[in-house]
Amino acid sequence: MQPGTGPQWHPLKRHDSQFADQMVERAAELARDSHARTRHAAVLVKDGSMLGWGTNGVPFPGEDHCYCKISDLGQHDRCRTHAEQRAITLAREGDGWRLLPGSKLIYVRLEADDSVRLDEPHFCARCSRLALSLGVAEWIFALSAGLVGYSAADYDHLAQLRW
Repeated sequence: MQPGTGPQWHPLKRHDSQFADQMVERAAELARDSHARTRHAAVLVKDGSMLGWGTNGVPFPGEDHCYCKISDLGQHDRCRTHAEQRAITLAREGDGWRLLPGSKLIYVRLEADDSVRLDEPHFCARCSRLALSLGVAEWIFALSAGLVGYSAADYDHLAQLRW
């Protein structure tokens, strides 16, 4: 990052974008199949392989509870486990945590018509810290400009500002 510039996304290189396109579509399929009120999905990949995936939903037994914001009334805002948290948790099972350094998290959320939302990336400070602490290197989003990536550090910086 240049001095005086803020964190920014970068377009994916052509050789990275074909596999990422496939994973965006896979994540969109997972989100469409989700029974959650908000349909978000994440796929964690490394070296052309999927390490884990997740969708938003109520916590499963044994999952951390809860990563949602507290509403103005002091109540939980529809408790749920985040898609990115689930993807990372699934990838970490057994010795999988050794594979996380250098991995990429591909994230999608759907519009009401089941299309992938392309207007802006989704930022989550808690999931960002989880991913950063475990070595996830990049967050990838499908935007109207095409597939774009944020380094994990840049994504974390932006997520902390928006929390």
